[in-house]
Amino acid sequence: MVPRRFILGGLICAAGVAGASSARAEGVGVLVLAGDRASGEALARAIGGAIGTERPRVTLDPIGEASAALAAGAVPIGLLPKFRAVRAQVADGWRAYLQVSIEFAASRLATARTEAEALVPLPGGLELYADISLRLGAVLAHLGRVDEARAALRLALTLDPDRPVTLAEFSPDVLEEVEAVRLLRPPSQRVRIASEPADATISVDGLPMGRGTIEIDLARGQHVIVARATNHIALAQAVAVDDAHSVFALRLEEDAAAMRLADPSGELAPLVETALTFGELDEIVVVESVVAHGSQALVVQRCVGIPATCSATVELGYPDAAGLAAAAKEAWASVRVGELRYPPKRRGEVDRAPQPRRCEPCRSPVVWGGVAAVAVVGVVLAVVLTGSRPLPVVTVNAADFTR
Repeated sequence: MVPRRFILGGLICAAGVAGASSARAEGVGVLVLAGDRASGEALARAIGGAIGTERPRVTLDPIGEASAALAAGAVPIGLLPKFRAVRAQVADGWRAYLQVSIEFAASRLATARTEAEALVPLPGGLELYADISLRLGAVLAHLGRVDEARAALRLALTLDPDRPVTLAEFSPDVLEEVEAVRLLRPPSQRVRIASEPADATISVDGLPMGRGTIEIDLARGQHVIVARATNHIALAQAVAVDDAHSVFALRLEEDAAAMRLADPSGELAPLVETALTFGELDEIVVVESVVAHGSQALVVQRCVGIPATCSATVELGYPDAAGLAAAAKEAWASVRVGELRYPPKRRGEVDRAPQPRRCEPCRSPVVWGGVAAVAVVGVVLAVVLTGSRPLPVVTVNAADFTR
């Protein structure tokens, strides 16, 4: 069963990505915003104890769990449609090949492979790229583009050497071409691979090669380089090694989710949404302990969903550590039934429920000026028209009112 918000290594298989089944996490995380480690743990335990058995799973360290999941290779399940879209292109291309629309098949598969490049660092992405290369090689061979076909087939065999190539999928001539490629020994060439940040780990064709700037010998032809670095989004780059191309540089972008988890002091809404996503949680209870009116106060808010919507904050004073548990129970009892209509907020920020849309033109001084001008013109016309005709005269006969 695939978790509903993210997928871990191996959950996207090369055989294809069907729809992900939905599994409800029904978990709640307690996110403590302030205080030293000891007081933070006390706050988390107090709220966790108040929640008790109302939820199947309660985690007192949602940031830690989300960080661990991200480090283990978790990616948002929203990426599944990209795999499905590429798979649909592959299916279209291969169907065209079987129906002898060879040129269209080659174009479709080449496009699919280009779009699959960004998926290579993700679980199952390398196998997907290899499968597309294998099918593209078969189609190019049919077109007589031998060198291109062999380059694609060799890359497929390098990326996924255990992938079976049998008559169940391919014609005998494709199997013969694959066996011919297996026997090829292309010359090697010295290449230099650099990355930014400089301490990124580098892999080539799925095999680790080192960290930072490296120099290695690679067979001439097609390869796939992947760079990974802490708090950065892994990057894949398809390259062709030849006389003109022997130096490659990969520049990684910062991973916003990882950066948020590494520094929880930033904006609260993205932090809560990241913890919900990668912590596999349905709810986050945001907790602060502050000094209000000379005594300790517990500030609590419950948030759900992406984008996160929350209850209003509840602030309860407690005299000492002994009163913390009672305050936590009262706060949880309030926020768990509170209307979810506010953004996540830290204490001191103002609760702002979403406001109804206003008529912006109605607030424009230009519009109102125009309305006033029209009204004035209307009054003037009425006066002019009225003044150009005699006023009506009403005659009253007093006898009509006598008895």
